[in-house]
Amino acid sequence: MNPAENKIILKRLKIRQYILFMIVALYAAIVMSCSNDGPGSSRDAETLRFVFLADSRSDTHGSPPAPVDMINTPVLKAINAQILALSPRPEFVIFGGDMAYRGHYQDSSTSFYSFQAWKDVMAPLTNAGIALYTIMGNHELYDTHAGKFILANQTEFQSVWSGNPNNGPAGYERLVYSFTSPGGSALFAVLDPYYLIADVDDTLSGSIDAVQLYWLATQVAQTRATHKFLFVHVPHYSVTGSSSNSTYTNLWSLLDNNGFDIYFCGHSHLYSRKTIDSSILPLPQTYPPLPAWKNNVVQLLNGTCGAPVEPGPITVDPTLWHVSNAPDTYYFSVVDIKGGAVTVTSYRGSTGSYSAFDTFTVQKNAPYRGDLLLPGR
Repeated sequence: MNPAENKIILKRLKIRQYILFMIVALYAAIVMSCSNDGPGSSRDAETLRFVFLADSRSDTHGSPPAPVDMINTPVLKAINAQILALSPRPEFVIFGGDMAYRGHYQDSSTSFYSFQAWKDVMAPLTNAGIALYTIMGNHELYDTHAGKFILANQTEFQSVWSGNPNNGPAGYERLVYSFTSPGGSALFAVLDPYYLIADVDDTLSGSIDAVQLYWLATQVAQTRATHKFLFVHVPHYSVTGSSSNSTYTNLWSLLDNNGFDIYFCGHSHLYSRKTIDSSILPLPQTYPPLPAWKNNVVQLLNGTCGAPVEPGPITVDPTLWHVSNAPDTYYFSVVDIKGGAVTVTSYRGSTGSYSAFDTFTVQKNAPYRGDLLLPGR
């Protein structure tokens, strides 16, 4: 056996030991969290509404460049008006990333970040008492030209979005975070696939690093919520041909093993939703191979509230994956939690009125109590 083979074997052993450690620790934590759980709690009757949308960027910086030109402001304002007209109004809005064409722009005559300009466009919601949570997208990290992710953009994002919860891992504050609904029935978690420690060449799919995976597992171990939702900019299952990497397979294994309701994402500029059930293989496959998914986590891809619509080609059955990508059509999704049921109603339109076109319900009669396992089960 040559040194290279020895190194591979040792690496695999270390990974398996790390996974085993997390399984033991986290399984103990979830057992402890179950001890006071029972029927009749406030979680069983909680009612809550929130909205998810993503990708409001324009496709240009304007001439001359100005922060507001980097946002598809007419469409975003139309959607904000629709949200304000909802009855009841949502408690909060979660935005899935790519708010503007560039996070930062600089030339010989001007230099600006676009984050505050986007915040100003969303002010009608926050002024009405609707909380706003933001997620890092790849365009937030671009400087004047695409091709590199800039650490200074990440730092500015963390500063501007100081209202995001601060309970993520050290260094990931306001980029990776979680919160629970007032009645405790729902856990909301946000991850950042583009987390930086230095300027780097961009990678559009990003990755879910071990720090975030372990952090999410601890959040799951500690919660007694009936409903669990994860928000990440990038879809795991693409409908247009590109695919995410194995770190998302590891992430999905955690979601599937622990009964998450919905994985919310954007990035692809269209709408799609699909229940990821046993008919869909884990991709890319790992060694040893993962068994088929079992717990029917829904991937809700709501990828444009202003970004240029992707015409395709669509590489999945568009009817089974509920794909909508008509030209000049944009989307937002209203999520209603009522006891054990989560109903999602998605709307589409442009700069005028919006109409409901897709709805589905996830039913959870009690907190999910399967084995809390990580990849390598």
